[in-house]
Amino acid sequence: MESAAVGAFLKSVMGRLFLLLEKEYSKHRALAQEAASIQHDLRMIAAAMDDQLGALGRPERTAVARLYSAEILDLAHDIEDCVDRFTHRLRCKHRGGGGGAAAGTASSLVHRVARELKKVQSRSSYADEIHKLKRRLKEAHQRVIDSRSAYVGRPGGLLPSSVTLDASKPCRPVTRNPVGMEKPMEEMLSLLREVDGEPRQLRVISIVGLGGSGKTTLARAVYDSPHAKETFRCRAWVSAAGTSPEISQRIKAILHDILQQVLPKDSMDLDADTINLEVSLKEYLSDKRYLIVIDGVQMDEWRAVNSAFADSSTGSRIILTTTIQSVANVCSHGNGYVYQMDNLGEEDSKEVAFPGIRSPELEHGSAALLGKCDGLPLALVSVSDYLKSSVEPTGELCAKLCRDLGSHLKENHGHDSFSDLRKVLLDNYDSLAGYALSCFLYLGIFPRNRPLKRKVVTRRWLAEGYARSESLRDEQDIADENFNKLVDWNIIQPIDTRNNSQVKTCRTHGIMHEFVLHKSLSHRFIMTLSPDHPRAAAHPRAAANANNARHLSVQDGKLIECVASDEELSRVRSLTVFGDAGGAISFVLKCKLIRVLDLEECSDLKDHDLKHICKLWHLKYLSLGGTIHELPRCIDGLHCLETLDLRRTKIQSLPVEAIQLPHLTHLFGNKLMLDKDDLKNVNKMSKLEKFLSGKKSNLQTLAGFVADDSKGFICSKKEDSKGFLQLIMHMYKLRKLKIWCKRVANRDSYMSDLSKAIQKLTKVPIDRHNDCSLSLDFEETDKDFPSQLNLEPCSGGSKYDLRSLKLQGSSISSGKFGQFALPQTDCRPA
Repeated sequence: MESAAVGAFLKSVMGRLFLLLEKEYSKHRALAQEAASIQHDLRMIAAAMDDQLGALGRPERTAVARLYSAEILDLAHDIEDCVDRFTHRLRCKHRGGGGGAAAGTASSLVHRVARELKKVQSRSSYADEIHKLKRRLKEAHQRVIDSRSAYVGRPGGLLPSSVTLDASKPCRPVTRNPVGMEKPMEEMLSLLREVDGEPRQLRVISIVGLGGSGKTTLARAVYDSPHAKETFRCRAWVSAAGTSPEISQRIKAILHDILQQVLPKDSMDLDADTINLEVSLKEYLSDKRYLIVIDGVQMDEWRAVNSAFADSSTGSRIILTTTIQSVANVCSHGNGYVYQMDNLGEEDSKEVAFPGIRSPELEHGSAALLGKCDGLPLALVSVSDYLKSSVEPTGELCAKLCRDLGSHLKENHGHDSFSDLRKVLLDNYDSLAGYALSCFLYLGIFPRNRPLKRKVVTRRWLAEGYARSESLRDEQDIADENFNKLVDWNIIQPIDTRNNSQVKTCRTHGIMHEFVLHKSLSHRFIMTLSPDHPRAAAHPRAAANANNARHLSVQDGKLIECVASDEELSRVRSLTVFGDAGGAISFVLKCKLIRVLDLEECSDLKDHDLKHICKLWHLKYLSLGGTIHELPRCIDGLHCLETLDLRRTKIQSLPVEAIQLPHLTHLFGNKLMLDKDDLKNVNKMSKLEKFLSGKKSNLQTLAGFVADDSKGFICSKKEDSKGFLQLIMHMYKLRKLKIWCKRVANRDSYMSDLSKAIQKLTKVPIDRHNDCSLSLDFEETDKDFPSQLNLEPCSGGSKYDLRSLKLQGSSISSGKFGQFALPQTDCRPA
């Protein structure tokens, strides 16, 4: 829910703020008491906000409640910005000029005094900012108290906190002879039949899919089919949706409803309060062949009623519908079956949206609208109902509806044909809380139908701070959990899945994307400039929205038209560009607290633009595209950078300054090599080796490098010259290595270095698991190259271990890696 998201976000921000207060103010006794007072007041306000937001109810609440949530979210963002600015002032160690021994002791003392004075001024300024924010929080809190006392009890006033709105009742009567259900019906009916040679046993069939995908319609069509009526004399259809929030009451209602339908009418008088419904149902079904459908089941409901369904070897069937994949998997575990709902095809979509109507003008004008509906039956039925209100559907009317679709999904517009669809989408929205909801809204940044890589999305969430926790949990685990939740609830759809069932790429359903984008725009969470949403840029408040948005998404748009030249985009945390940036890069320096800059698909980015980008101290995620040929040495200005993605660039030579970024965790390239001039620079390479050997590097992923035999620097006369492969051995946190091997002149030395690098990455104590992955490409080597690797046998106390190994090239095998513990090996010939 909106309120839960605001509350969780504020708590997380408060946690960071308190941590800084404790660290910094504790150093100054005079400020200790003030720090304690600030912490106490903010904690009280955060707790009071939880109470007030909880009392305001769901998103259908009053305008006062919506304004309050928006105001508190703005305040939470301002607090977070305040923390980031303060962190920057305290921790930023700017590279000073000159100095050295020649600067003299007096000069050094002056600089130290100046730095201390700046720290004191910074803390004083920070305290002033906190006081102002605290005052704003108290004022906002008082306003909602005043408003609530004025509105409660009046018509249209705030809902009492005890009211629970039923969001699970069936939306509309189930359609008879539904379009596009022929093949699903055939498959489902085949699952009802017995299989020759297999025992007659109970089978649980789960139908799973996004809300509005036709699960109930399909289940009803199967239930009412002649085959089902003839085969199963004992049948029952129940809806798990109930008005009671108590699980015990819902379970009683489900069991009672089933018993009422399967028992003869004159057999007994059911009283849920006096009989054991579960025992009665189990006894009655013990020798029956039955078909029972439970529509909209949840995990706790299934676990409670599951034991009532005895497997009496009669070939009974249970059909369940759910929107949650994990529920379907658990319910149908064993000999069951999970049926995944699919979108309707183009022709079936037209038949549902425009029954019996065809014209070239309608076909042309409705293409974009059908694209947004994306084959979701409930969306298409809603469009059909809307068009029926006009004299005759036209392409122009469809184009207008397409432009306004997001608004219809948000609120009633007179003849409300979208109420059922809106309720389904809001159920998904309301079921998410905290950062899971922020991650959901974040998907609106990307264009519709754009395949999204799991790791790219989760790394961006981490950089944005959308995977924090008050506990000691790993942030990567939280990001993965939120991603898995969106997949599990069918909010995002898998495209490509790994061998371990982990989703590699996904997409947001068209109608869900439209809903998410409109929600994000209305909350000023995202500002998008794209041909699909021209009104966003043309809106009178476009400039204000761009300046207050947290995330800017430019899709062949013109940011320059929406932002005044003297405006600071201080709230912007990410800029993502698809196609022509339209002047967006010229505004990047105004985004002083920006964390994510995704220019991978930007078509007009130039090499000289990077000099400005390298001044963004807070930047944590940077991806560049095919118009970039060279990375500047001033990349060392990106102190906080965690992910640098150069896979789509034409960069071939990497300056060592990039490797020395203190927080860099993931570095991706496309056949990158260390700059050869840097390799020959003894001073630079000595500093790099010292940086790596001192365990200051945070590199965990190094992908897309060419491992050749280039060597340059010598630290001492006793040592051989060193190169890239020797440097790898000093990257102590490395967990993923992907390199291209080259045909070289000095093969013996090269194979020795490569073997040592692999051993360093993969050898672990015998009692430890190594969560590392290795990818080697031998395409540009001789055929016998892999066989020349010399991996030394492990001693008794160690082993070679990898999470995954990928080998690619001519005539390769995993033979040389036979001594590795390998859960996953992928050998691909060129």
